[in-house]
Amino acid sequence: MPAKKKNPAAKKALKPAARKVASKKTAASKAGTAPAVAAAVPNGTKVRVRMYRQGLGDCFLLTFFTGSHPVHMLIDCGSIGEQTTGVTLDAVGNDIVSTTHGRLGMLIATHEHQDHLNGFLKNQVRFTSPAFKVDRVWLAWTENGADDVAQDLEKFKGDLLHTVALASNALAIQGAAERNVKAKKRAEELNRRVRSLLGFVGDVPAGTVVFGAKDLAKTVDEAMTWVTTRANNTDKFLQPGMVMEPSWLPGVRVYVLGPPRDKAKINTLGKHGDENLYELTSQGSVDFATCASFATSSAPFAEYRAGLQGDARALFELRLPFDPRFRVEITKDDAFRATYAAYYDPAEDWRRVDTDWLAASGNFALQLDNATNNTSLVLAFELIADGRVLLFPADAQLGNWLSWDEPTFKVKADGSTHDVKAADLLAKTVFYKVGHHSSYNATLKAKGLERMRRDDLVAMIPLDSKTAENKWEATSWPATKVYAALCERTLGRVLRSDTGWPDASDRPSTVPVTKWKAARKKAEDKKVIAVHDLYIDYHLV
Repeated sequence: MPAKKKNPAAKKALKPAARKVASKKTAASKAGTAPAVAAAVPNGTKVRVRMYRQGLGDCFLLTFFTGSHPVHMLIDCGSIGEQTTGVTLDAVGNDIVSTTHGRLGMLIATHEHQDHLNGFLKNQVRFTSPAFKVDRVWLAWTENGADDVAQDLEKFKGDLLHTVALASNALAIQGAAERNVKAKKRAEELNRRVRSLLGFVGDVPAGTVVFGAKDLAKTVDEAMTWVTTRANNTDKFLQPGMVMEPSWLPGVRVYVLGPPRDKAKINTLGKHGDENLYELTSQGSVDFATCASFATSSAPFAEYRAGLQGDARALFELRLPFDPRFRVEITKDDAFRATYAAYYDPAEDWRRVDTDWLAASGNFALQLDNATNNTSLVLAFELIADGRVLLFPADAQLGNWLSWDEPTFKVKADGSTHDVKAADLLAKTVFYKVGHHSSYNATLKAKGLERMRRDDLVAMIPLDSKTAENKWEATSWPATKVYAALCERTLGRVLRSDTGWPDASDRPSTVPVTKWKAARKKAEDKKVIAVHDLYIDYHLV
């Protein structure tokens, strides 16, 4: 997850001191037991979308009532922290097993992050039971080990992960050894942020521990392997541009919008026009890892260099930032500090450059996190009878969104073939699973939300703002402008997993009070939206 821009004033306006939580923590949610009474489904419901309230992470159970029997589809299951509702992954797992009667028609894992995957491992006792069946699995093409482009992306992410892991340890070593208080705090804070981002990839050990990329990503790899092997369907790796009308899901057409196969788009993370950093960052991460390996070795320069063989030694020397005649090796010896007393004078701290290279670790961590988000599997589910669409973009960011306009979907209907574009699907969207917990670069404006023109649009945000803001202190969750736009576009029908319905203070000035209240009352009266302790349901009738 990327850190977002600081906006204290807007954050204060969106988060009143006495903001209410939509429902209290219950014994059921704490103990991990399923609700005693199943939530009612209104007559005529075509699809029910259930968003679980297990904290900062995605877990959505879709139930389609379009055929002779309900078909259940689970999209992701994970959390990296819960501080608001008291809902546990145990409670979520129990409800999934109970609601589905132990059978999933489809299991979907959108991308390789803990907050989307770790629930599969934590619920293995439930989900691996012989009584629990998974008929099919869908994954993005990026998870296909036989795909050449996927292999390239995996290597790139692996290099970045290795680099960031080394950088974290170098920062920890620097922070522990640093005598200058300001420099020590800088190193410790940067390392805290780097480790927070690494937490999405795997289990980060506490303290100054050298950990390898393979071990760090072990949990995510195990979870993705678990999902991949749940079913034997050969069509599990989806490509952008695919359109399907599965026989097992009657009355529903499924469009695959992302992730793109263009590596440049996967690495387009920020503003329009950002330069492609793929090649630059790829080489930069290798150079950085070389320096970080030396920094974490604790060996003197000459000894470390002598231990390298052949090409490794030549590349090490080539990647060092200064020509040998300008280098002075830092030691812990007090005599060394006495010799360079002016350099270590706290008043001259701003002149020091010996550890400035470590500041790049934050950029590499963000690049790793965001590039993984941009490999998200993006799906649009269309009810064939009336064209209404449910959009699930997972954590897709800018480059992924922009790529949706490229494919033209060929749809056969009424004896002929019709062209369908992403703009057509967005115009018919009635349900939007808000991208990436409502971060600033995961819901596009002109090519995203402004294209969703239906007046019955409902949005859901899987979020625990307390957890998110504890990890990124200078950020606002949800992103201020995105949340405001969602509240305006939906007339307040935007549901957060941590707090439920928006507060009255979230109402944009452009939306009259009467319309704001009427939209919620109608949704609640008709049970289109039902807020429960364990989950929030949306019924498409």
